[in-house]
Amino acid sequence: MTTVQRNLDIYRTRLMTLQNILGRAEAELLPEDPAKAALLEARLAPDMLPLPTQVWFTCRQAELLLGKLNGVPVKEFGSDKASFADLKALVAETISRIEAQTDTKEGFATAETTIEIPGFPTLKMSGHDYIDEWLTPNFYFHLVTAYDILRAEGLALGKADYMSHLRPRLAAAMAG
Repeated sequence: MTTVQRNLDIYRTRLMTLQNILGRAEAELLPEDPAKAALLEARLAPDMLPLPTQVWFTCRQAELLLGKLNGVPVKEFGSDKASFADLKALVAETISRIEAQTDTKEGFATAETTIEIPGFPTLKMSGHDYIDEWLTPNFYFHLVTAYDILRAEGLALGKADYMSHLRPRLAAAMAG
């Protein structure tokens, strides 16, 4: 499996984990509040971003890679106005876009790309470094933060939930 394929698959399977966790949160938390308003404002610390923004930034890392591969801008997401249904739809749409990416443009891994961070000089690096040093750390940071917010809000999550991408491998190993 090539660099780009491997990382797209990692993002896809981890977004499926996020999708499952959001589904559980919707079903199990705040049954008296169908809109889940408190969850949409939940954050780990006052200076951290709320759950919708964490979900958006998780998806955004995969979208940034797809955008670079296809030469298209990444669409913005109004996380400040997002409903719980919007978050679930965002994750599902991102998974669908990853699955639709049949041309992984492997030359991207060795080509030079840039990152523009407001207030900093433009960074130039290989596509491989862009994936490994920028996208993937950001992806996991926001995924884990969304997980932690839901856990802090009372969703009974454990490591098995976070590592659910291994379930197919475990099932195959158990089958013999």
